[in-house]
Amino acid sequence: MLPRQMLGLNVSKRAFSSFSRTLKKYDKKLLPKEFLEKEAAERVQNEQFKQNLLSKEFTAEPKIKSAGSIPLNLELLQYKPIRLPPTHGHEVAKLKFRGYNEDHLTRASEFAARAAFYLGIPCSRVKKVKTERRLYTVIKSPFAQSKSKENFLRITYNQQLIAYDTNPEVLDLWLSYINKHALEDVKCLAEITTREKLDFAKSLDSMTAQDAKFPDAYTDTTDPIAAKVKDLLQSEQFKQHF
Repeated sequence: MLPRQMLGLNVSKRAFSSFSRTLKKYDKKLLPKEFLEKEAAERVQNEQFKQNLLSKEFTAEPKIKSAGSIPLNLELLQYKPIRLPPTHGHEVAKLKFRGYNEDHLTRASEFAARAAFYLGIPCSRVKKVKTERRLYTVIKSPFAQSKSKENFLRITYNQQLIAYDTNPEVLDLWLSYINKHALEDVKCLAEITTREKLDFAKSLDSMTAQDAKFPDAYTDTTDPIAAKVKDLLQSEQFKQHF
């Protein structure tokens, strides 16, 4: 019979135990008893190091360059946005920012993150998504210079921000505030996730025009769009079409 190597068969080598991989970081001449003693000594050392860190008191002393003359929220613009930790981890909205200017994109995404902090909305860090690069090759002119080509490179930057555990009215207020102060060259798309009861379709069919009410978060606002929405909800034409 021919050997397996000549027959073209791939023979995989398997180890009998994964214990040999664990011993790679130690001396191979260690006995099992010595190995267990070394593992126990490392666990004790790590526990002592952890206790020393917990026993120390760390005092945070933020330094404000111009205390008294400039408000604190303006001073915080020099640092990364402060985030609130999620309470339950339920995703309610995902904001996607697209633009050709990376500085403007960062400004718009950080503005949304700062507004979320002051509204009490837990958010993730501003995450950079894959940058899109497209190269376009066109002719310079249709007749005289048709043989010469010209290249145009378009770079589209993308960033993402996720909001968690937020009341729908506060979420709408946050999105309307971002839309009000949006930059012209930055496109923002919001994917909103809502959670409803199992009988949501039945309750929606039995809903009447009197049940549609204006959100409480917009009662004291001076937003012209909110005022127009309130007028539409209270109009007779809306009740007829509803």
